[in-house]
Formats: sequence, structure tokens, C-alpha cells
Amino acid sequence: MSRALTPLILALVVTLAWVSGGVAERSRRARAWEGSQGVAYLPTTNALRFMSAGYDDVMADVLWLRTVTYYGEWRKGDHGIDFFRELSHRVVELDPHFVDAYRFGALVLADDLGAFDDGIALLRMGMQAMPDTWWLPFEAGFLEYTVRLDNQKAAEWFQIAAKKPDAPDRAKNFAAFVTSRAGDLEVSLELWKFVAATTKNPEVRRKAEEYIAELQAAVDGTGPVPEWVTRRRIVGDRVDEGAGDV
Repeated sequence: MSRALTPLILALVVTLAWVSGGVAERSRRARAWEGSQGVAYLPTTNALRFMSAGYDDVMADVLWLRTVTYYGEWRKGDHGIDFFRELSHRVVELDPHFVDAYRFGALVLADDLGAFDDGIALLRMGMQAMPDTWWLPFEAGFLEYTVRLDNQKAAEWFQIAAKKPDAPDRAKNFAAFVTSRAGDLEVSLELWKFVAATTKNPEVRRKAEEYIAELQAAVDGTGPVPEWVTRRRIVGDRVDEGAGDV
């Protein structure tokens, strides 16, 4: 990194630390009636671009680190998660080619916040910016199979991912797996193992390892089918009927 950039990076870090620290504090004090007002406490994407002085990708990196930390703090019970949606959107608006931000944002929206359609919408934004990457349609298939339990949609997304020029064989195999073994816990287990092995995000790895332990016990017969699987199967029977087109 050049000496000329160092003061700018420090300024960005200080700015984002101040902004996101305020976000976390506001989230701690949030009330249900404040939900629609909360995003007003985040700078707009245009304001962040202005503060970045042309280094949008650097600003995105700094905000991304704070977004992951913010999520981790929520997992520990330090505060709410009111601002996650807007934080994740700010990151990808600043850097539309930030693959991990789309993947993590979509996973949290779909799995933690129960906003499945918002998660898929975020992935679609990424697919528009990066039409040749296999990761984003693969992530959509992963979420369809493990969260919404829509096997048909999952297979369609996996097939789209498999056709991308950079798709590995493993991604191609899942297209066949979900078609021939719909609703199979072992497929869910293998998907979570794949996520755990390939993610660089410690929060995603931690979540994946928790699900892997529960699914492995159910597959081995040493534990029950996880409650979240049973719940999603019940809800999925209703959701699947109205699922939109890929």
C-alpha cells in the first residue's frame, strides 16, 4: 500500500468505526416501533462514496468487516440485527463484484432474518453484476434446498451454476443430487460441509459447523432430526406452492 493511500485508509477506518459503532449502539436501544426509522442512522451509499474519495472498494472492504463483526455481536446477544440488511446492501452497492458479501448477506437474510425472498433478491443483484460466476446461482440453490426446502428450484439453480465456465465438478454434482434425492438429510449435510470447507467467513463457518453437527447426528441415528428441518418442512409445504420462477 502506498504512503499516499495510508492517511485515506485511516480516515475511512475511523469514519466507518464511528458510523458503525453508532449503528450497534442504536441497535441495542432499538424498539419495534423504530424499525422503519432505523436506516436513517446509516449514511446513504452516495454519502459513503463521497467519503471514500473515489476508493469505493476500500470503503466496501472496511464496511464489510464491520458488517461481519456486527453480525457476530448479534449472535452473542450484544444487540439486535436491525441494520444488517442495509449494511449488506451498502457493501455491494459500493463494490458490485464482492462475491462473499452477496453470499453472506443472502444467507443471513434467508436463514437468520427469515427474509428468504430478500436473500434471493440480493443474489440476483450479484448475478446481474457478475453473470459468469457460478457461486451466486449455487448459493441460491443451496438456500432453496436447505432453507426453503424447494427441491425443484434448488435443482434449477444448481443446473444454472453448473453451466458457468468456472463451475467445479462438485457444483455440477449437486444438480443431480437434489433431483434424485429430494429432501435427503445427507444431501443437506454435504451442502453444509461444502460451505464450511469453502467459506473464508468465520461466522459462516461457525454456522455451518453447528448445522453439520446436528445433521450428522440425525443421519447417524444418534440424534433427532433438527427442529429447524422439521419446521421448514412444514412451512415449505406452503411456500413451495407459490414459489416464483428462477
